[in-house]
Amino acid sequence: MTNKQMAEEILQKVGGKRNVISYSHCSTRLRLDLKDSSKIDRESLDKLDGILSVMDVAGQTQIVLGPQVQYIYEELQGIFPQSSSASSDAGSQKKKGFLGSALEIISSLFTPLIDVLIGAGILKGLLSILTASGLLTDASGTYQILNAAADSLYYFLPVVLAITCAKRFKTNMFVSVTIAGALLYPNLTALYDAGKAISFLGIPVQLTTFKSSVFPIIFAILLLSYVEKGLAKLLPEKIRSRIAPFFSLLIVVPVTITVFGPLGSMLSNTIAGFYMNLYGFNPMIAGGFIGAIAQVLVIFGIHWGLFPIIFSNIEKFGFDTILAVFGPSIIAQSGAAFGVWLKTKDQRLKQIAAPAALMGFFGISEPAIYGITLKYRRAFAAAIIGGGIGGAVAGACGARAMAVAVAAIPTFPAYFGAGFTGFIIAYFGAFLISAVLTYLFGFNDSMIPESERADANITADHTELGTSTCKAVAIKVHAPADGTVLPLNKVKDPAFSSEALGKGIAVIPKNGQITAPVAGTVAAVYPTLHAYGIVSENQEEFLIHIGIDTVKLDGKYFTSHVKTGDIVMPGDLIAAAEIDEIKKAGFDPTVIIVDTSGGSERKMTLLREGSVSSQEDLLLIESL
Repeated sequence: MTNKQMAEEILQKVGGKRNVISYSHCSTRLRLDLKDSSKIDRESLDKLDGILSVMDVAGQTQIVLGPQVQYIYEELQGIFPQSSSASSDAGSQKKKGFLGSALEIISSLFTPLIDVLIGAGILKGLLSILTASGLLTDASGTYQILNAAADSLYYFLPVVLAITCAKRFKTNMFVSVTIAGALLYPNLTALYDAGKAISFLGIPVQLTTFKSSVFPIIFAILLLSYVEKGLAKLLPEKIRSRIAPFFSLLIVVPVTITVFGPLGSMLSNTIAGFYMNLYGFNPMIAGGFIGAIAQVLVIFGIHWGLFPIIFSNIEKFGFDTILAVFGPSIIAQSGAAFGVWLKTKDQRLKQIAAPAALMGFFGISEPAIYGITLKYRRAFAAAIIGGGIGGAVAGACGARAMAVAVAAIPTFPAYFGAGFTGFIIAYFGAFLISAVLTYLFGFNDSMIPESERADANITADHTELGTSTCKAVAIKVHAPADGTVLPLNKVKDPAFSSEALGKGIAVIPKNGQITAPVAGTVAAVYPTLHAYGIVSENQEEFLIHIGIDTVKLDGKYFTSHVKTGDIVMPGDLIAAAEIDEIKKAGFDPTVIIVDTSGGSERKMTLLREGSVSSQEDLLLIESL
């Protein structure tokens, strides 16, 4: 199955375009906000090759796909751009509670930055290695240029977060970035560095440093979202775009510098101080605890709550220890998957376990978790033990990350420095411990469900191939327009009424909005725009024909809203027809739907008679 086909399948099985409020992705998951989660066909989703798991976390549906999620997300954008989603339908969003909303916001702000954060972290680590080995001095021009590349993201983090915040809170992006720029303005930074006291309108201001900060800019853009909404109500539309930014800057920048700056600094110091006190009490216990529970947090998607703490640690202390004790938990899942690969004789399971084990070395644990360890729970327990031991060793050695870089072999340079040797021992030790425990105690082939064994799958495949010519069909056909139902044998065209082209149904339309009766791919758009072919997901072929003999109009009075290759869902607009003009021209505008692939092998059950509305269930097609 191609990435495009996977995107199409996912969209259909979560209830179609009309059920999607918005969607995003992280490194392994497609995250969807849906109007009604009960419309998800979970059983079918779980059976799709490539989907590791489907879960609801904090009011959000998450589909775990592994590293290919980015490519499926891109295909989904092509099929269903965000701008055409129902994201503006705020009233349809479910209440997620404070914790769920906070986690969702944090995730949406930081996930777009992960790759570049890792890249910058690797570069910072390489510079540390080069300077420690004497191959480069921090006074050299080479170092200064490379350090600027590595450090700019962290220094200007408020500016980058202003962009993600603007997208999340739906504010003017240029105003948002300007606010962030004001926080890092050289004159203000110089005053802070000099320790000078200033005032604003006679009120003393406690200047704080905003470089690498997280909370002040989030608070600022959240405030901006409310300011912009208020200004939209107060300012006339003709001058709003020119005047609103003035008031936004006038209000938000002073409030951020005088209020959110000190508040954010206090919050960062409190969080970082609390963690460091806990870590300082006993780093081995703290590391072992985080190493053991880290992947449990990943399962529920709440590991994003650690990122503000990680940034606070780096901002306050110049390093972070959470990432260092978190790392062994990732590779421990790979170790458990490797243990399964060594132990099993099932070729299908080996094909799943091998890439799952490999991905952990690139910092991605979800393929191992959802493909292997959660399915065989003793393997997951072995990984928790391995991750806990690895985390304890990393904590005891004082291992730390000098930048935000999820532990993986390519990111090792970011961990160079104090405790680096201990970190390497903890990392590979977690892998070996988990692999050995899984091999000895965590898995055997008797745990594989009968239906998932390779020999069972081969039999099933052969059976399916043998019966492909008489494939079972059960499809609901939806009304293509508002109007009156007309049996096909009463259509005033013998080619249709005789069912020579196939069985089907017709609707006498009240208006010219013609919608897709089934989900599928547009296989044909006739040059005269009066007829369309759609192939459903199970390869049933449908003809949607607008009017009798309307081919003679040569496209006049018709407008197509789709093109060949488009994916459509029931109710999507495929064409518009000027019904009154068609009637005046002497043509019958009846809309006809014919299943051209089944003929006498199909049973048609009429689900509605008389008046019908577009998208209502109209016909049930079943194989005999």
